[in-house]
This record gives sequence, structure tokens and C-alpha cells, in this order.
Amino acid sequence: MDKNMTISEVEQTYIDDLNMLDDWFLQYEYLLEISSDMQTIPKNEKTDENKVKGCQSGVWLVLKCVGDKLHVEADSDALIIRGILAIIVGIFDGRSKDEIASFTPSFIEKTNIKKQISTDRFNGINSVMDTIINFAKEN
Repeated sequence: MDKNMTISEVEQTYIDDLNMLDDWFLQYEYLLEISSDMQTIPKNEKTDENKVKGCQSGVWLVLKCVGDKLHVEADSDALIIRGILAIIVGIFDGRSKDEIASFTPSFIEKTNIKKQISTDRFNGINSVMDTIINFAKEN
């Protein structure tokens, strides 16, 4: 994504892309495609400390501050979740801590994703976003 876009504009691009695809199978393919472009977290970073609590599948999140910018890495052993994580990384990675701290993500509610994943997975994804936003507020 274009880093000159605001965090809301980047999120809206993902919302538009997903909503343009009129069935869940096409959306699933889109999520798989964008997840293939996302780097995996190295095995030595897949620790209990980096594992997101409350996720049905294995989800790891590595957050680092580089100056005022937040660097976000995420990974999952579940393909559909990895695709959703690719959206989250695309939205949050490289953004200023202030921009992240004041942002309320809405792409789950504004797309078909919420209807297609279980409540546990939905809660896990929200936990990932809450963790990123809280990290930005605290650092």
C-alpha cells in the first residue's frame, strides 16, 4: 500500500477490494493471495511471549518501535487468519504511534469477513488489533 495514504484510506482500500468480490470464495482467494506476499515470522520469534492469547489457531505478533513508527509483523498457522493478518499488517505497519493510537479499525464489520469466521476467530482478530493499538498508546 501507498504509505502516503492515511491509515483510514489504506483500510478503505482493503474494504473496497473485499466488497468488490461478490462471493466468499473470491474473498478467500484474495486473502490467500495477499497473505503470500507477507513475510513469515522467523521460528525464533514464534515464542509464547509473541503468541496472541485468545486465538483459536496459532497467531504470533511482533511489535517494535523504530523512532515514532511502529513495525508490525504477524503470522498464523491458519491460512484464512494469515490473510486477515496481512490486512492488519498492511494497515498498521510503518504508521506513527499517534496515528495508530487514535484509529478505530472497522474493516471486519464493513466486509463479509465477520460473517465467515467463527466467533472465537473474530475475537482473536480483535485481540490482535487491540494489542497493536495498546502497544502504540503505551510506547
